[in-house]
Amino acid sequence: MSATVRELVDEAYDRRESTWRAALETVNDWVESVRAPSALLSGDRIRVVDGRIKDRLRTGEKLRRKLADANDEIHESVEVENQVIDVVGARVICRTEREQSALWDLLTEVSDDTNLSIAEVRDYSATPKPSGYRGRHLIVEVPFDSEPSVLVELQLRTIMQDAWCVLAEEQLFKPGQALKSDPQQERLSVILAGLMAQADSVAGYIADDVGAYLGMGNSAPPRAFAEADEPTDPAIEVTIRELNHSYVLAADEVGRHGIIRLETLGLTPDNPERSAFPHPGDKLQVRMDESNTTRYFIPVGHES
Repeated sequence: MSATVRELVDEAYDRRESTWRAALETVNDWVESVRAPSALLSGDRIRVVDGRIKDRLRTGEKLRRKLADANDEIHESVEVENQVIDVVGARVICRTEREQSALWDLLTEVSDDTNLSIAEVRDYSATPKPSGYRGRHLIVEVPFDSEPSVLVELQLRTIMQDAWCVLAEEQLFKPGQALKSDPQQERLSVILAGLMAQADSVAGYIADDVGAYLGMGNSAPPRAFAEADEPTDPAIEVTIRELNHSYVLAADEVGRHGIIRLETLGLTPDNPERSAFPHPGDKLQVRMDESNTTRYFIPVGHES
């Protein structure tokens, strides 16, 4: 890169890097606060990974290429961020496309509770890049009182989409001008992206199928329980073992484990009252209902 570009990039980093890191932390906190009320997005179903400030050399190289393509030049360090808007990058890894879509919907409906705003939306899941890359990006604007706002590129990827980046993009496309991928490598990268997209779809089908058993309100209807006027099975006592994103796991005194669906506790997966959740070690009186695939515990007084 030219000395002028290098000097402007260095000046921008020296002046703004601490603010960039503060903006990155703000976006990560925002994602955590948005996902917290959703049972579907609880636990490790989404993972906010360490973000990054783009390496100075890569920022300078990208800026040099962009200016050359536009036959343009810059003269102030403040223009570096305007030209390279992904200097600051945050990333979330979602288990499947279902979690990715749910989080995307929540994030793109920015509430009045935050002073953040969405500057740009880039949905590469709906329209993949020519390289095969899939993912969903938001350019989030983070304001500051005493200096210009910061743009943070927030990437939402599924596990499969992130794996493609590790296996293909980092090897073929990130080296930039230093290494040119040939047409055969590019074709293989697109094939790999398609295979991983199919794996994402299969994972989603599995999640939907399991979700139907757990009453998560997915495409397949949840299993219905037959009503009985006078229950004949005696109630048994179970101990709560684990709280998951859409169900409670419990065990009776002889060690049989069963699932307690949220709706039998008067809750829903999408809008649970967390204060109403039982805690590990709590005791409940339940009746047992078994199918060929699942054992359910139905709290006494909540049968449906």
